[in-house]
Parts: sequence; structure tokens; C-alpha cells
Amino acid sequence: MNRTQRVKVSIMRYSLHFALSLGITLVFSAVLDAQSPNSSDPVIRPGLVEKITDKIHVIPGNFVRLVPNIGIIIGDEAVLVVDTGLGIENGMKVYDLVSELSGNKKIFVTISHYHPEHSLGVGGFPEDAIFIASRVQSLEMENGKRLKDQFSRQSAINNQLINNMPYPTPDILYDDGYAVDLGDLTVQLTSVSPLHTRGDSIIFIEEESVLFSGDVMMGGIIPSIDSEYASFDKWKGAIEKIDKLSPKFIIGSHGDIGDQTLVHKWKLLISTISSALTEYRSASYSESKAAQQLTLLLNEGCPGWRNDKRRMSAAAASEYREGTSTGEQ
Repeated sequence: MNRTQRVKVSIMRYSLHFALSLGITLVFSAVLDAQSPNSSDPVIRPGLVEKITDKIHVIPGNFVRLVPNIGIIIGDEAVLVVDTGLGIENGMKVYDLVSELSGNKKIFVTISHYHPEHSLGVGGFPEDAIFIASRVQSLEMENGKRLKDQFSRQSAINNQLINNMPYPTPDILYDDGYAVDLGDLTVQLTSVSPLHTRGDSIIFIEEESVLFSGDVMMGGIIPSIDSEYASFDKWKGAIEKIDKLSPKFIIGSHGDIGDQTLVHKWKLLISTISSALTEYRSASYSESKAAQQLTLLLNEGCPGWRNDKRRMSAAAASEYREGTSTGEQ
């Protein structure tokens, strides 16, 4: 029994128990398939797949929380999938579409970062799919139970999708970067962390001029910084790396698909956030007040962009941590 078959058995057993306990007569997979296209549940919808170039497809997340933009890069000899969705049921949906688009080609899977909606769908792929991750991402997954449990508690469907499954174990690990040979395409995986997490990676396909930028750069979404490890200087450095690649298409892990103009927007965005927080800290604002002021500033400067209190609090915490460590007043 391969990985997918074992996963299906596990889901059916869990789903039956859950359905009986709540008096629900529909099995879990049927519930997922019946979701409205406008549903806010974290369910992958392969039917929405978009063709970006002749070789690259994207299943858009459409700004639904915990639904990433999923990339499918199809070479002559192999396929690379970027991010996989929350849980193995979502991963199986992605795998079914990959099989439909590419046939029986060798499959590689990678992630932009370790968060559950990006990594837990790997379990829905067959055992012969090759999972590639950075060493830092692997360590984060090994120590990621707390975050996974937090996601599970957020809703009943999250709990069903995650189903207490472990994070996947990478088959290939890399440090700074790794090149994936798909035959006619070479996909470069590059670590740019710590930014959103301790293990952020960007994925670039030079032949197609397409970049999968993870949470490092997203269209229409304010950045979420790792308050414990990241800095705005590191984020500026990552943006410079992306700028030098000159991608024609930029596909963040969430949000709108962008082009080169998105690079310039993010340069301005990160610079604005950093400068504002430096000013607030110099004025002796508390972290809480700084986060509130930053929210007002970005609501005015980036109207319609997705934002939340957590992002602003993390940004303020990072700036104040940096200021304290350097002895700045």
C-alpha cells in the first residue's frame, strides 16, 4: 500500500468517527467536494488552476486563509510541485491534478516554508515523490507540533484536514540552495531566511522567468515577519536578490500574482515599515502603540491590502528587538 492509499484509509477512519460523533451523515471527502467556491474553508480547488506559461500552472489560493498558491512546474522529464495545502486530503487533490497535467513523470515536491498549509499536503503524494526542503525547514518541521496543534484548534475542518498527521520527512536536504533538474527546465531553490520564518526559500525557473516567492513577497498582503529572528535589513537583502533575477511573473505563497512592479512596491513597503518603526521607537512609543500607528499608516498607504494585528505586532517586536540589541535609543 503506497503513501496515498494509507492516507485515504486514515482519513476515512477518522472521518467516520468524526461524523458519527457529530451526527453528520456525509463523509469527509464529500463535504470537501461540496464546498462553495466562495467558502472560507482551507480547501484546495484544483478546478481553478491557471496556466501561467506553457510549463507552469498555479492553483490560486484566492486570498482564502490557509490556502496557498500552489505551483506545478512541468518539465520534459519531471515535475516540481511548490507547496501542497493543509493536510493530506488537500495534497491528494493536488497530486491528482499533477497526474492529469503531466502523466507519469517523476515528481519532486518542495515548500516555500514549513507552515502547515504549505507542508502537510506532502503526505497526499505517493511514496516515490521526492520531497526537497532546506535543513532549517526540516528542523522547523521537527519542532513544529505546537503550531500544527494551534492550527488544528482553530476550526473543526482544520482539525479534520490535519488529522494529527506528522510533518513530512524530506528526502533531500539543502543549505543555501539546490538545483532541481526537470529535463528542459532547471529550478533553483534558494534559502533567504530568516524572514517570515527561520527557513524561507524562493523558487526560480530561469527558462520561464517565473519566481515562487513564498511569504517573502506577495501581491496585496502586508508582510508577516518572524519577530524573534528576522530583521528588515535581511528582508531588504532578499528583495534585492529577487530584483536581480528580474522575474516576469512573481507568485507569492498567498495573494495576487505579480510582475516586476511588485518588487518595487515591496522595496517601498519594507522601507516604509522599517523607517516608521525606527521613528516610533525613537519617540519612545510602546510596542503596542507603534503597532497601532503602523496599522494606520499602512491602511492609508496600501489601501485594500490584507493586514492584521498579529503582523503589525510582530513587525514592531522585531524592530524593538533589533534596537535593543544594538543599543540604539
